[in-house]
Amino acid sequence: MTSDTQTNDHRHETSDQAPYDLVIIGTGSANSILDERFAEWRVAIVERGVFGGTCLNRGCIPSKMFIYPADVIMEMRHLGALGVDADLRDVRWRDMRDRIFGRIDPIAAGGEEYRKGQPNVDVYNGDARFVGTKRLAITMADGTVTEITGEQIVIAAGARPSIPEVDGLGEAGFHTSDTIMRLDAVPARLAVLGGGFIACEQAHLFEAFGSRVTMIVRGLGLLTHQDEEVSQRFTELSADRFDLQLLTTATSARRTEDGIVLTTMHADGTVGEVTVDQVLVATGRTPNGDQLAVGATGVQLDDTGLVVTDNSLATCVDGIWALGDVRSPLQLKHVANHEGRVVQHNLLHRDEPIHIDEMFVPSAVFGFPQIASVG
Repeated sequence: MTSDTQTNDHRHETSDQAPYDLVIIGTGSANSILDERFAEWRVAIVERGVFGGTCLNRGCIPSKMFIYPADVIMEMRHLGALGVDADLRDVRWRDMRDRIFGRIDPIAAGGEEYRKGQPNVDVYNGDARFVGTKRLAITMADGTVTEITGEQIVIAAGARPSIPEVDGLGEAGFHTSDTIMRLDAVPARLAVLGGGFIACEQAHLFEAFGSRVTMIVRGLGLLTHQDEEVSQRFTELSADRFDLQLLTTATSARRTEDGIVLTTMHADGTVGEVTVDQVLVATGRTPNGDQLAVGATGVQLDDTGLVVTDNSLATCVDGIWALGDVRSPLQLKHVANHEGRVVQHNLLHRDEPIHIDEMFVPSAVFGFPQIASVG
């Protein structure tokens, strides 16, 4: 995976070694491609961050581990209707956080250690960028730039949070799904920008744990990608829990002694202010193909920034494949896992490719209530 910026004082090393048989960019679902059938392949893995990708480290897995106790709290709130009276005494956030990441972080570290211990695999911990046909320049942590090439390349560099243009937001400070679950404490007041599945799941868990949540949503409702009736009912239920500000945009942010002040603009032109302790930006995700400069190797991006592939997950460049959030608008872990299996087969059986079918894809939103859908 890559970043947007590179300095000009790097030590540049152009490798004279033969091309790798396979180069994998990103260690989410693509990390599962390698099994005993690749033991004779010379492989390079490039990862700029933590092994395991979004789902393991900052997505599906930790969020669902937080959401389960949040769901228990919500069930307690409704026990009175069943004749059971119960009170919530405390939420030990730090204990919960440390338990969750105390399990996740060793898995990520162990995955990296395992790959580095394989004799046929070279792991490059750095930022990758294409600089020619099937040629990558990798900027390491010490500033050294190493170039490698690959006979076959798998682009699986994922996506990143999209940050809206809100004046002063960077200076005031904000979180994304990458960081919000590692807070030291539950904020008393939390603003959530966005109304999609990440926004709804995070609003649910933090409100259950004690935050007063304000959701600032540009659209008419929450989860508008769902059927209209589902979105409408979920929005109605959420309005009972959150300060739900629809048809509203955050225009500026500033930090004061009392917290972060967000200035908002409603669709009718009304201006308002919301003061909170933390801000979560959950306004979508941007695929990372642009950061890889894939055009330098001939790979195409569509109008939304996704790497273009056919249904065998091959790009327009022979021997270059893509999978996961860098190519799929669905951005679902189980989709990426399936794509990983497709790419794995097609790497091993170039003359007998298999294909994906995204006609009927199941998905779920772990808000409250939970929503499952397929199609």
